[in-house]
Amino acid sequence: DLTPRFTSEPSSTIQRPGGSVRLRCAAEPSAARLSWLLDGEPLESRAGEVEIQAGSLTIASLGRATAGHYQCVAAGGAGAVRSRPALVSMASLGEFEPWGQPSAVAAEEGGTALLGCKLPESHPEAQVRFQVQGRWLEQSTDNYLILPSGNLQILNVSLEDKGSYRCAAYNPLTGDLRVEPSGRKLGVTRELPRGVVEHRITQCDQRSHWVILCSTTPLEMFRTRLDEALSTPGWWEVSLQVAASSSASPTALSFSLEPPSISKGLQDEEVATGGSVQFWCEVHGSPAPNLVWLHNAAALHPSPRHLVAGSRLRIRGVAREDAGLYQCVAHNGLGFVQATARLRVQPGR
Repeated sequence: DLTPRFTSEPSSTIQRPGGSVRLRCAAEPSAARLSWLLDGEPLESRAGEVEIQAGSLTIASLGRATAGHYQCVAAGGAGAVRSRPALVSMASLGEFEPWGQPSAVAAEEGGTALLGCKLPESHPEAQVRFQVQGRWLEQSTDNYLILPSGNLQILNVSLEDKGSYRCAAYNPLTGDLRVEPSGRKLGVTRELPRGVVEHRITQCDQRSHWVILCSTTPLEMFRTRLDEALSTPGWWEVSLQVAASSSASPTALSFSLEPPSISKGLQDEEVATGGSVQFWCEVHGSPAPNLVWLHNAAALHPSPRHLVAGSRLRIRGVAREDAGLYQCVAHNGLGFVQATARLRVQPGR
């Protein structure tokens, strides 16, 4: 009996409500039996909603009942394994938070200004647009940079840049457009205002940096940029420098983000009934990955016989029903990785 192995796994997708979705799955050997799970529960064809065919699953009209995490299960004589989860979600665009009067931002002539934009929740990620001097800016220009966070950075600020700015969010899948109710007023001076904080965030692996000047809610602005850094794997160095007029001291922070990886995977094992066996699955990543164990595509829950400690699974008093395929699955929000091994149980002597 050969161990089933996926040659094609379903992929996450976003679709507008009422749209159709097709997920694909293939496994070796060709005799492997394929089935599907939705949020961990077995899924069958439902007329007009979900159609399951050989190697594919089709959602006729995406709605709340058919959105969720889909997994393909491949089963054979050796046991069963699960594919990686594919998240099927509906496209949507939320509303901007209500604001009062436009907030004021100060910048020095010839310096750099940052105009924040707290985007509403959007699936997929919204495209940002800024109203600059009465016209809508959809892409960055030489001195107007639309950052991945949704903020607008103005380089080499001039007196002509002062005025009102507003941002908008556009969902490319639904076609919805939201404009923030109030914007920001940029004031330009010829001297650096007292109390201005400079935030410098350097992404070392891409050799790029941003310098941000902001005289309002500096800590909030710093957190916003830090959140943006956290969204991209790699080494980051973040420093917070305070103007000479402040008594605060500069601080620095270094951290890394890393998708999960398995340095020591599972190995096939053979044991007699009544004996004991253990599997090791050493995973790494930042933040620390969440580790889950599966037996024949079903979640394995700790018991007096099944002991889970860190990266080790130990089975005591092995019984015939313990035979089959075991998976260790690790994820941390940046990625998904898994390893598979087979346990053969022989009659005891």
